[in-house]
Amino acid sequence: MAVVLAAGWIYWQQHKKGFIRDKIENAVSKGTDSLYYIHYDSSNIDEINGNAVFYNVTLQSDSLQQQLAKFDTASAASVYNIHIDKVSILGVNIPGLINNTTVEARAIEINKPVIYIISSGKKEQKEIAAYDTLAIYEKILGKYNSIHAGEITITNGNLFLAGKSGIPHTSLKGIAIQVKNFKIDSSRNYNNIISYFVKDVIAKVDEVKLQTNNDITFSNIEYNAPAKFIKLQKFVEQDSAGKILFDISNSSINNISTDAFIFLQQIKADNFQTDGGLITLYKKARANDGNEQIEFGNDSFDEIFLNAINIRNIKILVYDKAKPADSPFVLNNARFSTTGIGRLYSGANVMELIGKSNWILAADGFSLLSKDKVYKLDIGNFEVNRTTASIFMKHFSLIPQISEDAFMKKQKYQTDIYNFTFNDLQFNGVDLPALITDKKLLAETVSLQPLINIYNDRLVTPNPAEKIYPQQQLLNLDFPINIRKLIIKDASIKYKERGALSKQKGTVSFDHVNGTVLNVTNMKEAISRNGIMQVDATGTFMGVSKLKTTWKLSLTGNDQFTATGNATGFDATALNQIAEPLGMASIKTGRVNKLVFDVNGSRLRSNGMVTLLYEDLKMELLKKDSTELKKKGLTSFVANLLTKNSNPQNGNTREGKIDFQRDMTKSFFNLLWKSIFDGAKSTIQKL
Repeated sequence: MAVVLAAGWIYWQQHKKGFIRDKIENAVSKGTDSLYYIHYDSSNIDEINGNAVFYNVTLQSDSLQQQLAKFDTASAASVYNIHIDKVSILGVNIPGLINNTTVEARAIEINKPVIYIISSGKKEQKEIAAYDTLAIYEKILGKYNSIHAGEITITNGNLFLAGKSGIPHTSLKGIAIQVKNFKIDSSRNYNNIISYFVKDVIAKVDEVKLQTNNDITFSNIEYNAPAKFIKLQKFVEQDSAGKILFDISNSSINNISTDAFIFLQQIKADNFQTDGGLITLYKKARANDGNEQIEFGNDSFDEIFLNAINIRNIKILVYDKAKPADSPFVLNNARFSTTGIGRLYSGANVMELIGKSNWILAADGFSLLSKDKVYKLDIGNFEVNRTTASIFMKHFSLIPQISEDAFMKKQKYQTDIYNFTFNDLQFNGVDLPALITDKKLLAETVSLQPLINIYNDRLVTPNPAEKIYPQQQLLNLDFPINIRKLIIKDASIKYKERGALSKQKGTVSFDHVNGTVLNVTNMKEAISRNGIMQVDATGTFMGVSKLKTTWKLSLTGNDQFTATGNATGFDATALNQIAEPLGMASIKTGRVNKLVFDVNGSRLRSNGMVTLLYEDLKMELLKKDSTELKKKGLTSFVANLLTKNSNPQNGNTREGKIDFQRDMTKSFFNLLWKSIFDGAKSTIQKL
């Protein structure tokens, strides 16, 4: 008996590898209807301790590969080619393995697997998703009644998915997977295999590449099913032309629903956050009304459900879909955070998406050139906050890119050139969904510091077209506005003009202007409730007089307005900086003690009263010679004879009457100034 046992032992040791090889190869062949075969270079079998190691394991099907090359579809939906450098099975039930009934092992280690899955085109991908995932186990392990391993680890693996051409459209490189307490019995199916990825898998992948309509690359991914998070160091997506659509770093998705991630190719999670990079958006016209909307493409997942997003240091590029060759609008150092964002799907409209959530968007400023390259629009750092319904902007500027003289040389008719900056803009009570989706500015209050400079050259040919009033310009805007209260803080307003006769420049200035503008609107429903826009302001005129004024401008289309105000006393010679170049007159002596005006106007003319209190007024009229302005001797003498040098005079206070015909080619401000001057002149003149 001992001799028989010894002989049996020797025979087993000499032939066990071949016996096991035959069993494994037959099991695979039988389990795959003879389509696949498996072989390996060598093995180590330790049946006492239950350990088995297989080297250079290959699983493939030459017949299926040949069919795939000849026909559009093969006899199976997918073809598998697998090579593994080393498979170690530790603590295995060797009899069960040999008898093709069970695989019981303490651990299975798979080192450097390279797996190609080639879709034949026989079935749609969504139809075969479950089948393919289960089939890969069947091809490797055959039809065992049960498979149980305390732990499965995969190191340094590569997975490639390809179409009929054999060129991979999806690749995963540097795969490392750890699964605890892996068990499948005879009732195994897609769900209970995948459940390990849902509940227990910890996987890391060095690189994932997807080639769909766009090329997508993920780098250094960590998927942790127990901890419910995904982290990736880099995510890059580019279109077929090589344009980068996404390039973000150090991103994570936390408290992810692994069921939705694995089964439905959906991301359902608490939050997504990233440290920075680049995001590309597209604007296009809405089909229903032609208004622009912003959307982004997403080839990675069909749907994403998120409670919150936190993005830092992102560069945002916005392209016009109708003009793909144009340079994008660029927003640098954007920061975006939101809660309650809900559902995000492929081709989602960003305007509608963020319009329904609580979010904050902040970014560095940006600049844009006007189409004619004359102006640069400069926007400072800003923050838009949906939660507080507010917008803050450091500044908003319109800056000429050419000199005043160069600008005027380009003009056929007299045209104002603007140089202005609005500092520290604060919008409160803003209806942000209306602003973003419907392009309407609805706000309770807006505060800002305007710094406005305007220049015009009267040497240029006057424009024969009628100039419209400020409220008409507001009503003509193709952008609905309703601001209940506009607050002006420490504004500076300067109007500079070159005189037609003097050919010299004079500047009218208003500094330290503070005030409010009520009912700034061009919306019919708001105008029906209140048809008057009211301006109340105080400031310093020419640096020498304190001015207070109230304007009431009709918004009902009848162009009516009223303007009342008063100015404190000042030395009249301070007006020479505008009187000489623009009025061809010089004030030699005099003091203005008070100015009060009350103007009523319409589109065609103005009327009202002016009270000008002054004393010791003496003037000279000027003429232009080749180089400078000179006194008109006799004319100045006559002018002073015809001028009353004080008011009141002899105990009587005179009031000047305004009755002024408007020059339709001049502005509202010109009408207001000339109306006050007309009343003041009637106070000063004897005739």
